Amino acid sequence: MVDDSLADFPCLRDILDAELAEGPDAGVQLSISHAGVTHDVSVGGNGNGAAMTAATVVPWTCSSKPIGAIAFGRAWDAGRLRPDDLVADHLPDYAAAGKQAVRIRDLLTHTSGVPDPLLSLDTGDAALPSWAELEPMIWSVITASEPVRPPGTEMNYSPISNWFTLDRLLAAIDGGAPGDSYRATCRLLGLSATLGAPDLDPAAIVRCVAVPEEEANLRRTSVAGALPLPGTGVWGTMRDLRVVGDSLLACADADANPLLAPATVEAMTSTHWLGQSRRVLSTTDFDYGLGFMTLPHLFGKECSYRTYGHAGGNNSTLLVDPQWNIVIAVYWNRRLSDVRAVTRRIALVDAIYRDLRARR
Repeated sequence: MVDDSLADFPCLRDILDAELAEGPDAGVQLSISHAGVTHDVSVGGNGNGAAMTAATVVPWTCSSKPIGAIAFGRAWDAGRLRPDDLVADHLPDYAAAGKQAVRIRDLLTHTSGVPDPLLSLDTGDAALPSWAELEPMIWSVITASEPVRPPGTEMNYSPISNWFTLDRLLAAIDGGAPGDSYRATCRLLGLSATLGAPDLDPAAIVRCVAVPEEEANLRRTSVAGALPLPGTGVWGTMRDLRVVGDSLLACADADANPLLAPATVEAMTSTHWLGQSRRVLSTTDFDYGLGFMTLPHLFGKECSYRTYGHAGGNNSTLLVDPQWNIVIAVYWNRRLSDVRAVTRRIALVDAIYRDLRARR
């Protein structure tokens, strides 16, 4: 442990020591803000033979979904759409195969009734076509997909298709190109993060590793994460991801201009779908707002009841706790199975809360 920031985080240090004991590729990048004070901690390796630093670029995967939610919220504030608008009113092609009753709300809460068709695609050893060719192919697969249940009646977490559709809808409203809702929001927040994996020296970027039972899932996640897919394809630092949370707390952009109305943030980060995870840990059905996970005990036992955020790929998490003015963004370079990943997250978050409480 060489990062001086850990001197005031003894509980966190114990958690990080245990993670690094798993091997040379284990690494953690962490950014915390609390009451206006920030702490950046990076330890271990990046999986490419170099040290993990605060500047190492990592995949956010589904932890990037709040960026799409912010883009939606700004369009909502501007009166260009409403959560209960039908998706097909803005994207007529989406109505194909029986999806005419799906609302924007159903995209944001993963209750469209349409299983994510892209999760079952397997390209084998074939090389992917260029993004200019692939993007319309993805849309054709989504529009051809049929619902298996009425919209708004059951949650089925969709890592790719819902946010791809949301971005395309926002592009139709704003006159932009696919992906622009993410790119514009990143610029607005002053982020250096990119949509799609950047072409960087291996020393500056991670190569994620996985426990044996998660290697197949990691391969699928890595393919989606490398593409400029809204909701899964953002790469950047945890410092940048923490800024996303800070912006939601402040309702302001990088220049301190209004970002979202406070009432809009409150509405989006309240629970709109009451999941089953209060009774059993589920990766497909849990409390959800309009683009945010809203069940505090999935983040940590010490979190307040107002905590919201998002997790991604069993590797990353963004947590925002308005009651205690805390934002945590963390990336682990070792992918674990679902239950072990949640257990690891809770242990780290609770350790940070204990350390911050001791500093007060």
